[in-house]
Amino acid sequence: MGSSTPQLKSPMVYTLSAISLVMLFVLYLAWRDDILLLPKPYQPKPDPLSSLDFVTRIPSRSLQCTTDTFNTGSWIHRPLQLKEDSIRGMEEAVNYHCRGNFPHKCYRRLDDNPSEFNRSHRIVDYAWEPETCALIEVDPRNLTGHLATHPLLMVGDSITQLQFESLNCLLGQDLTNVQHDANLTGGDPNVWAGQLVHPSRVDEKGAVTLAYMRSDYLVRLDDFKLMEPFDEEGYLIGKGSNFPWIHALDKFSYIIINTGPHWHADLKWGPHKSDKELLQAFTRGMDAVFKYLKEHVRQDQRVWIRSTPYGHAKCSKYKKPDIIPQVPTKKEGEYQWDLLESFDMVWKNWIEAEKDDRFRFLNVSLSNLRGDAHSSPDSDCLHTCLPGPVDDWNQLFFHDIAQAAVSMATVPES
Repeated sequence: MGSSTPQLKSPMVYTLSAISLVMLFVLYLAWRDDILLLPKPYQPKPDPLSSLDFVTRIPSRSLQCTTDTFNTGSWIHRPLQLKEDSIRGMEEAVNYHCRGNFPHKCYRRLDDNPSEFNRSHRIVDYAWEPETCALIEVDPRNLTGHLATHPLLMVGDSITQLQFESLNCLLGQDLTNVQHDANLTGGDPNVWAGQLVHPSRVDEKGAVTLAYMRSDYLVRLDDFKLMEPFDEEGYLIGKGSNFPWIHALDKFSYIIINTGPHWHADLKWGPHKSDKELLQAFTRGMDAVFKYLKEHVRQDQRVWIRSTPYGHAKCSKYKKPDIIPQVPTKKEGEYQWDLLESFDMVWKNWIEAEKDDRFRFLNVSLSNLRGDAHSSPDSDCLHTCLPGPVDDWNQLFFHDIAQAAVSMATVPES
């Protein structure tokens, strides 16, 4: 039998088959709900603030304070009325709910030194009033609830601890202490962390709402390394602590960082023990910190670099707020408080140049007019009393949290 040659199909058949397959695929896509083939009807995006129930009042955008405009103003004498001259009466008047006793709570010295209670009262008789702007107002209890799922970490020296103590009192109605937690210390028994948690998460292992970690320099002074748990502290200038902290960042939505008062001239920075050498060393150390943060901070996190208020010599001479801040000089103590503003400007200039929404500068220079508010009228002229100007730092911070939370709010795409 002879072989036969098969007939080739017409090109038209191939074309029709291809078109049919494409049409079937298009119909399949149109049937699928999870594939957007055609535009859906327009749906307005929800207002991000609708889920931020801690916000109670929002000034118009043109009137909202910035970290600089808030600090342009004055301390207005507005006597605080107490129901009774007692510790309880003071706490009720300023809406304090402190989870613990702190050395900077000057009003608690009532039994040992009644004049200190009266001095504390005079301090809070002055209220800060910005000239041209207004803060976003928040409800403290609802804000604490927000921090339960968006925790806050504070890293720095004792001035940062002072701010932590103020937050402890302003938000303490809905916070409770937790035990030493290896999730923040990295398992290093030498590291201490102040930790508070919201009652809604108290049973969760490793949960934290508000935390503080002590680091006077933020880096190890020997090599400007950002230390991790079990690293050696290395060389320290004077007394203080320099615990590791970067290992804890991932747990927190909001982070406040500060350093400065413990830095001073030393042969470590150069042979002349000069201001220039000190400022160069500080800049190198903070450059290492900023580079690390820019690389590792997530887009849903926010970092505030807080400025340092002035320290004063002979603070007992101050009886009321100044009109013009008294700039400290190098001779006013062991540390070079005259360079604190220069340290602040290193950070402020970087943040403004970077234009990165993750980083914000928190200016607290309103405190520079309050020489009368220091926690000890005779010796310590850097720490201030609680209640006092540091509470205003936190009111500005609450305002900034509201602004940051709006930008962090998840908004579904239309």
